[in-house]
Amino acid sequence: MIRVILCLLWLGVSSLPAQLPNDIFNRQASPPRKSIGLQADVFPFLKNNEYFNPVNPGETLFGFRTSLAGVFNLQPGGKARLTTGFLVQENYGDAKTLIKPVFSLSLTSYNDWNYVFGALQSGTRHGLIEPLYNYEQVMTQPLEYGIQVRRDNKRLFYDGWLEWRQRFNAGSGTREVLVAGQHLQPRFAVGKSAVFSIPLQGLLVHQGGQSIGNPVPISTRIAATAGLRMAGNDTGWAIETYALQSMDNSPNPQQPWKNGYAFMANIQKRFGRYHYLAASGWFSREFVSTLGSPVFSNVNTGYPYANERTRRIVMLRYVYSRPVLGNSLWIDARIEPHYDFERSGAEFSHGLYLRYIRSGSFSIPRIPGLF
Repeated sequence: MIRVILCLLWLGVSSLPAQLPNDIFNRQASPPRKSIGLQADVFPFLKNNEYFNPVNPGETLFGFRTSLAGVFNLQPGGKARLTTGFLVQENYGDAKTLIKPVFSLSLTSYNDWNYVFGALQSGTRHGLIEPLYNYEQVMTQPLEYGIQVRRDNKRLFYDGWLEWRQRFNAGSGTREVLVAGQHLQPRFAVGKSAVFSIPLQGLLVHQGGQSIGNPVPISTRIAATAGLRMAGNDTGWAIETYALQSMDNSPNPQQPWKNGYAFMANIQKRFGRYHYLAASGWFSREFVSTLGSPVFSNVNTGYPYANERTRRIVMLRYVYSRPVLGNSLWIDARIEPHYDFERSGAEFSHGLYLRYIRSGSFSIPRIPGLF
């Protein structure tokens, strides 16, 4: 495995390619320039995971999501912004349609720190690597509610948040679920052509609750990573390495191992304007991440008897991502094969996504004599 990772790193130096580009998931409607704005977001998706092992079982995510929201600038320049609307998602084959309100208050300070209350800037916009946070959360958890602090400029990316995912209900025995995450990434310019950064990321997932009629195990799991990253300015290449640690601080752990560790190397290169190749090498020992991609976990968190003490994986993934109608409609197609050395077999997944975002704004007409 070490030789495989070294080979991948050598390719990164020669062709200078990191994790998958998630531009289609990160896109947001333009903020309104006037008093009031309307934002529409349409997202059909298909993700098919052809996996055949108990630690990482296969699954198909197939559905359609749309949201419509009004945005109100409460202060000139968008320093205070209120968003209210609704989101509807139909996961094909499910008995129920997901319908959720969208409420968010965003405050921006004079030094560009952004504070969010309500619906968070979630999903891949947290910027966490896949072993900590699976990008499928964009489809399985389309909204996150809580509080958040963000900053993103040339020198620093920071995202710290607390998500209240599930409320405790003593009557039904439902546990509370909260997620706390942090991503700190100082950035340093390397000449005019590249940026060196140090990603520091952590995620805590707590499941519990007091006075439950039918006692269920309380769980507190932490996964964290520190890495090094080098990326070109607008040239489509990046190379990064990470060391990861997982810890289970539950009173009575329900999985075979309390602590684990892992190492990851990624290289990425854009070819032309819309084609991307990403290669990854992964080694883990007793590593568990509750919200990370199960491809990288050593334990099936839903069925801990399915586990592997060691995992060694290499991946070579292709992404085609581009706008097709101005900048409003984007298409993204992915093929993601990987080879598992422990099982001596290959598995793959593929996905197809469309994203249509449109926004507009207008001012409240002035009524003489009133204002």
